[in-house]
Amino acid sequence: MSESILPPKPTGPSYQDAPPPPPQPKTNGFAIASLILAIPALSLVLSIVFGFVALVETRRDGRPGKGLAIAGLSVSGAWLVVIAIAVAVTLSGSDSVFAVHKGDCFTTESPTTITRVACDQPHGDEVYAVVALPGGDTYPGEETLADLSRDYCTDEQDTFFVNTSPPTNLVMAVYYPHEAAWRGHDHSAVCTLESESGVLRNPVVH
Repeated sequence: MSESILPPKPTGPSYQDAPPPPPQPKTNGFAIASLILAIPALSLVLSIVFGFVALVETRRDGRPGKGLAIAGLSVSGAWLVVIAIAVAVTLSGSDSVFAVHKGDCFTTESPTTITRVACDQPHGDEVYAVVALPGGDTYPGEETLADLSRDYCTDEQDTFFVNTSPPTNLVMAVYYPHEAAWRGHDHSAVCTLESESGVLRNPVVH
């Protein structure tokens, strides 16, 4: 008769007796709110406030959420930069040269960006015509647009000075759209008068 020898039954606590793992702390609610509110720009104030509150609370109690709070503040900061640039551009009066009308006066900030001013104030250009250029969505090419714009503006100048002759100190300037502006539906030539000295101090008499 054989006899089996079994190992002794283990003593002490088994895995079944182990205590459950402690619950994971919940992510700070202000951190989550900061990130969510940073997405729509209108909620920036709340996003910034919640973000700073979350940073203070996560530092104090150690709960997760610091990364979300920082992300929310970062997005809010980016929105603030965009808004600040937009406000600065608006306050400066900068505009596209293709948004002007006949009779407007302006100074140029870049080849296509201008600041409108009153015509009795020093300025660089006075608009005497805005002419629609023919063509569809396909860009005609710079050379074609330059020739067309120059021809149209020359004809419009004859109409502008129908009762007088152009002052000898004035020169014609023509603004026509480059390819990106054309694809953005700027299909007009802007015809202006400039002084040979570079500054017009009064409206052009015509």
